[in-house]
Amino acid sequence: MHDVNASEDLPMSAEAVWQVVGDFSGIRKWATVVEAESTEVTPQGKVRTLTMPGGRTVKELLTDEGPHHYTYTLDRPDMDAYFSTVSVKPAGPDASTLELRVKFTPKDPDKLAEATEALTKFCRGNIKAMKRALGLA
Repeated sequence: MHDVNASEDLPMSAEAVWQVVGDFSGIRKWATVVEAESTEVTPQGKVRTLTMPGGRTVKELLTDEGPHHYTYTLDRPDMDAYFSTVSVKPAGPDASTLELRVKFTPKDPDKLAEATEALTKFCRGNIKAMKRALGLA
């Protein structure tokens, strides 16, 4: 599996950041591009359904969660595997590090550089949106 990530040190406690970005079922708190969301518990686990612009629907399965992190997967036609993690690490009483990480395996190995670039932009864009929701951008 390949790995891309983006992180940023923030002047807020991990708890304060997590209140905004840590709710798997509340992604619209920071992801303003999502038009609608719902979450249901299925035999496979918790599934978040997002309605995107143009009516496109994305279903994401929660695979792991903890006090300040969660990981989800989704089926992508261009990937053999895809896992995305949102985490916040405490760095003091009023400081933390926000990190987004994607582990992936493209179906076409010749598309690795292209996928890496796109997923890096995805992580950076989401951090920017999260900072905006936190009042830091």
